[in-house]
Amino acid sequence: MFDIGGWEFLIIIIVAIVIIGPKDLPGMIRSVMGWVRKARELARKFQSGIDDLAQEVELEKIGEEFKNDVGLGETGEFGNTIHQEITNAIDPSGEVTEAVDSAKEFLEDDLAKIQEDLDHQEEFGDPLDDVEQVSTKDKNKTSQSVELQDDSDQAKT
Repeated sequence: MFDIGGWEFLIIIIVAIVIIGPKDLPGMIRSVMGWVRKARELARKFQSGIDDLAQEVELEKIGEEFKNDVGLGETGEFGNTIHQEITNAIDPSGEVTEAVDSAKEFLEDDLAKIQEDLDHQEEFGDPLDDVEQVSTKDKNKTSQSVELQDDSDQAKT
């Protein structure tokens, strides 16, 4: 880091022993090592912050390239672009779309007629109820006539 060779390091140790003294030298070495650890930790945090920032910038750059490649651009019409591409791939002439639209109109017209019939039935009553009542009366008459015939047959015998 500081490019200190072996001889320079030896001179620093000798000067430290002479100035500080052998008694206080271990405590001084501990405090210098603590400062070195803190400096390394700060450098590591700074480097990781720079790396994170570079990664965010790279991700934003990749995101912009992806948006441009997909055709999204600046407008934000991702779904419309994909929808148009799929529609062009499946139905380039528009025949299927026209057929679906005409079928949709036909079904909507039929649904409107059915709804009108249902509204009419609610307003004036269900015509099938009248048919059921008539058929029930016919059944009763038929069963009564069968009973009368059985009674008359039994009276003859």
